[in-house]
Amino acid sequence: MRSLIPTIAVALAAGGAALAQPVLEPELRAEQASGLSRPHDGALSPDGRRLYLTDMNNSRIAVLDAGTLAVMGYFGEGELSYPHDAEFDAEGRLLVADTGNGRIAIYRISDADGELVAELGGLAAPEGVAVAGDGRVIATNTGSGQLSVFRDGRLIRTVGSYGSGPLQFVRPHDVDASTDGRLYVVDSGNHRVQVLTTDYALAFRSDPSLGLNEPKYLSFDGDRLWLADEYNHRVLLLDHRLTLKGMLGSGVRGCDDRNFHKPEAVLADRDRLWVIDTYNDRVLRYQWAAPR
Repeated sequence: MRSLIPTIAVALAAGGAALAQPVLEPELRAEQASGLSRPHDGALSPDGRRLYLTDMNNSRIAVLDAGTLAVMGYFGEGELSYPHDAEFDAEGRLLVADTGNGRIAIYRISDADGELVAELGGLAAPEGVAVAGDGRVIATNTGSGQLSVFRDGRLIRTVGSYGSGPLQFVRPHDVDASTDGRLYVVDSGNHRVQVLTTDYALAFRSDPSLGLNEPKYLSFDGDRLWLADEYNHRVLLLDHRLTLKGMLGSGVRGCDDRNFHKPEAVLADRDRLWVIDTYNDRVLRYQWAAPR
């Protein structure tokens, strides 16, 4: 493991012109690849000590020490089927997009263990789950191209339809709620992100000049957000208007400190950053100084 990533020259090709961006200089602090098989996304525990990783091909949750990435344990084996996403709710329960079982599985967590206590069913291959500030749970249905919205365990509405127009989705993967209540939906099959207002109208969407190619999961970090741009083998740093601020990864497939193979997710917590490098079957933790 190299201790310091070389300076990453950040640029985006748009109409033949390169748009220079702030240089990111994260330092690699830990790497974990033992026993993982197509890890997809995960959730940081409310106290910041544990990383709950959806170990998709193993159909389980892997619990890692958030700092060292040492494996602390597993749960969900025999209960989950190809889980993709995970999110904590206000009660400290872990909600898992249990894709193969068509549901959101809800676990009561005790350190490195989890007990299945509830579910939100009737979904079509859900691959993303979000918990809004008001307690709503939003799931993406990759099978139907819709969002399902739950409150108090009951489905209250569906949003969108299959297609490529406004408020239409093709294989929507992630959904996340910002502090102002807007929903950021990663519309993977349409190579874009759509942002919805609190009443589910389209607020805006990502500019095609970003050149996204099958983006997957995003993570908010204050006034910034990170997006895994899977088929471009890179991770993007954006503002809340989806304006590019930087890039991590060379954009070329690889397996070292600065090269990824179809990374699907990224998690951020102030100066800590975790990249889930899915097709290299590993997780990387970086330390970084945010550009001002």
